[in-house]
Amino acid sequence: MIIESNIELLGTAAPFSQQIVRQELSQARTSIDEAMAAGPAHRAFIESLPDLWRTDPDVQIFSRLLYLKPGWYPLGPHYHFDWGGQNASDGSPVETIMVLHGEASQTEFILGPLEQSEPSAVEPRGHRRRPGRDQWDSQVAAGLASGSLKQWFLEPNQQIRFDSRTLHRARPAKTAGWRVLIRAIRGLTNQVADPGRFTTCRNGYIPITDEQRTRYAPYQDR
Repeated sequence: MIIESNIELLGTAAPFSQQIVRQELSQARTSIDEAMAAGPAHRAFIESLPDLWRTDPDVQIFSRLLYLKPGWYPLGPHYHFDWGGQNASDGSPVETIMVLHGEASQTEFILGPLEQSEPSAVEPRGHRRRPGRDQWDSQVAAGLASGSLKQWFLEPNQQIRFDSRTLHRARPAKTAGWRVLIRAIRGLTNQVADPGRFTTCRNGYIPITDEQRTRYAPYQDR
């Protein structure tokens, strides 16, 4: 099955200082009314949403605030589709509108046609079985080499729309600082009730050099 992995650039949001960003409150799939109390960046984002989104009682706000240092990841850096590529109850893709505040880490999106296996049944925790990470790594590498796929990086304050067919991954921070990624989600069914580890307050760091691996070894999970 061929799917199109795309994003739509909606515009640029007003920037917020690091002093404001650091005080925003992460939201684990909360209602719009509840998320309005999460801080000025959340309020501005919600007020910018289309009328159909703001008046839809099923739209959820999903955000995460992190402090990152150079080389740290906001989450595991593997290519993925949000919600495992799940569709809404009417069969359409789950839609997301998202904005990034803070310059520490820019999400990488892959744009273009992708070959995806047919989705299988939903697992007990609500996540679909999906192809292994190695498949996406090799498919993306081949697509970038041939020119059929392109990389696109989310810049600070950019507001975009994408859906559960859009392949993307986290990238390491290039600078130190606070970062809040705010999403509005439309069409997500109750089958995915657990927001997962994405909502936990953790910073990801992957050692690369031999010296970094040696220094990091005592802190790794056994």
